Amino acid sequence: MHLDEAGRRRYLGFALVLGAVLTAYAHHHVARVVDHPSHLVAIDAFAFCWLAFAAITAHTHVDVRPSAQQAKLLGGRRVTVVVPLFNEDPKTFRALLDSVAGQSRLPQRLHVIDNGSTNNDCRLVFDDWALTRPLDLEVRYDVTGRIGKRRAQAVAFDADPDADIFCTMDSDTVLDRNAVREGIAPFARADITGVAALLLGLNQRKNMLTRLVDLSFVMSFLNGRASWSRVGSVVVNCGALSFYRADVIRKYREAYLTQTVCGRPVVTGDDRMLTGYAVLEGRTVIQERSVGYTLLPENLSHLTRQRVRWWRSWFWGGGWLIQMCPLTKPAWWLVLWQFASFVLGTLALPLLMIRHPAEAGQLAVPFLGFAVLAAYIRTVRYLIVRRPDMTYRQQLLRFAMAPLSSLVNLYLCTVLQYVGLLTFLKTGWSTRQAVEVSIGAAPDLGTATEPGADELTTVGATSIDGPGRRRTGSSPTRRTAGASTTPGGRPPASPG
Repeated sequence: MHLDEAGRRRYLGFALVLGAVLTAYAHHHVARVVDHPSHLVAIDAFAFCWLAFAAITAHTHVDVRPSAQQAKLLGGRRVTVVVPLFNEDPKTFRALLDSVAGQSRLPQRLHVIDNGSTNNDCRLVFDDWALTRPLDLEVRYDVTGRIGKRRAQAVAFDADPDADIFCTMDSDTVLDRNAVREGIAPFARADITGVAALLLGLNQRKNMLTRLVDLSFVMSFLNGRASWSRVGSVVVNCGALSFYRADVIRKYREAYLTQTVCGRPVVTGDDRMLTGYAVLEGRTVIQERSVGYTLLPENLSHLTRQRVRWWRSWFWGGGWLIQMCPLTKPAWWLVLWQFASFVLGTLALPLLMIRHPAEAGQLAVPFLGFAVLAAYIRTVRYLIVRRPDMTYRQQLLRFAMAPLSSLVNLYLCTVLQYVGLLTFLKTGWSTRQAVEVSIGAAPDLGTATEPGADELTTVGATSIDGPGRRRTGSSPTRRTAGASTTPGGRPPASPG
């Protein structure tokens, strides 16, 4: 993936055309507000102003480019990649390992924490890969009981007290060759504490659903996060690939592991909370040249469970930030605006969908026109990304599907948002018990068990701390009754 000059020129042409349309539509709004004031006109104008603000700030985003001296200093920073793993597809996991080993700027350490998988397929893949990994890369694989993603990450955080930067990854993510080098670049600025990477769909060609979801998913980075990055206030990185100053994570470690919502322990929303801590300590940005490819849900059931879980953390995570973040930070006002928009949208939907059609005898045509226009304005930055898995013609066809993607988002970002509100006290995982998405044939893993949440046991750890030094054995930590070990037995699927 790269952002090439030809792509920028083509994108600029589309941006200029849509900018002219945006200007004309702004004039139209001013005239309507003055000449024909109404609730519907006010809602339309309100939505237009927010769209214009988000589009302008996103289009002016610029990645951090460190100087030669800063790049040299960054080269000496210790970077540790942290990968929690649970019932992952072995082929995808092998692709992750190969992508880490192939980085243009190697991290100093890769630490995988198997959070209670029901087989040792990925462990066997890791051991095979470790034999040929770069000698300058320390690697470690720990097997724990079902301790939860946050505690699994903490195993890696605690194991490397010398790390300067932690890179958190999901086990279904494959890195672009320059992902680490670009991801740590913003830390050349002392006030930046967290960095979001740009994520693209690894399996975006699977079916129509993945194509539409990929479009909206990518634009959540190129629009939403890029817009908020302009004021140093990205409030949620994506757990698939993010970067944090290690001292921030160490400072909030206990709060991270012991967080509760209405007295209930929280095990989800790890990316939102780590980003929230970074917001409290400094500025958070997106680095669009740091790219990862991640697996997207391939059916509506999986997608629904994922997004409901995201919306739950949006409600309690946003409430937490408003309580903890000082009013002097832009993030406080942006999150408050999100909640205000949710309330206004709740009030406006019946007006647009029921009352106006009943009174006028027709649908709110101006609103529908605005929705189609907004879909293209929000999506035009998709054309700046040159993907190795897509031709430019395919990107244009995907861009043309923007209104269809918006229809899918009506379900994902409106209907499921209310489901998330009604169930926000459910703070546990609601996704897979076995592999649901794969870049190849998924193995039959059966059904996972659910041991006690308090266990924090590491068994059968394998560590390679430096060139040629392998150590096997246990890494003892806290253990309680019911701790599980890793079932052995079946060989891994062929790691494509």
